[in-house]
Amino acid sequence: MSAAATVAPAEPCGVTLGAAWREWLDEVFGDRPGTYGRYELTLRRVTAHLDPEGTRDVATVTGHEYFAALKALWGQRMPATWNANRAAVSSFLRWVRDFAEYAEVKLPPRCTSRTVVQDDTKAVDREDLDDLWDEDAVPLRERALWRVMYESSSRAKPVLKLNVPDVDLKRRRARVRLKGGRVVWIHFGELGARWLGELIGDRTKGPVFLTLRRPWNWASRSLDDMGPEGCFRLSYNRAEEIFKEWTRALGLSGDGVTFDFLTLHQLRHSRLTHLAEDGTDTPMLQQISGHKDPRTLHRRYTRPSSAAVSRHMRLVDQRDAQRRRQTVRKRPVAARPRGLPGARSRASRSRSPGADRPG
Repeated sequence: MSAAATVAPAEPCGVTLGAAWREWLDEVFGDRPGTYGRYELTLRRVTAHLDPEGTRDVATVTGHEYFAALKALWGQRMPATWNANRAAVSSFLRWVRDFAEYAEVKLPPRCTSRTVVQDDTKAVDREDLDDLWDEDAVPLRERALWRVMYESSSRAKPVLKLNVPDVDLKRRRARVRLKGGRVVWIHFGELGARWLGELIGDRTKGPVFLTLRRPWNWASRSLDDMGPEGCFRLSYNRAEEIFKEWTRALGLSGDGVTFDFLTLHQLRHSRLTHLAEDGTDTPMLQQISGHKDPRTLHRRYTRPSSAAVSRHMRLVDQRDAQRRRQTVRKRPVAARPRGLPGARSRASRSRSPGADRPG
């Protein structure tokens, strides 16, 4: 395929841009609602940028125009965000080109993915996270949400979508829907179960995590999100804002370091890191985290935290010091070194100069 395919528009094929990407999503991702929703959001914004009237033929849009739209919409965003939206457009154009055969178009060569810097500081030490579970300082709803997320290693959105009937406090588990539509059990510990029980109380239906007052967009919210007394399901954006408000006010072990860098997702990251440090094997980590590819799991989560490395190095130093002490005790006296060749002995160094000289 020549580079001209990205520049010169092809002959119209009779299908609008909006109709083309909807056909692509229905055909390829109709049974995967999670992926469908993410790609739909990307293509909807690209279409609004390229075809505000909704009448443009898909074959008349060039690769350079798609590139310009990507730069305008996500050019200043983080590399991971750019890569995800670029991949969605690239997949759509591959379908347009190879399967639907609407047009020979692709992104220009300079529309490349960006390097994502690996951040190995996302895992927070267990002792530092204890401030988040302080019953005297943190409200019950926040404690229950954060602790269940941490103990279950779950993402925030599935936990926030929990309804009261989904929770099995006796077995310390809950039914959640993951990305891609898969329904699984997540498991949490004794502390999370106790706080969830206190939060739910005698309620038998409705969302588990509720707002304290009616949200501004309550009229457009689903009835499934409605709780008792005019309360609604706590949204992800509001949960993240509350988490930031609380963590900015909490210090780490009194050493002046703050929680400013923390996000809700780092509770999941920290938990999986801690489980790996404790020796949890890969199949169990996959089952807990929901990762299908173990390479993703190892690349992102199974790196020891900085605190774990510090503890390990202190243990290595203690063992090394003990070994050296035992080696010195076991070595015969005659075999112990008395000094370097040509150096004076300790006894000779202790005598004053000229002490053995005749007067």
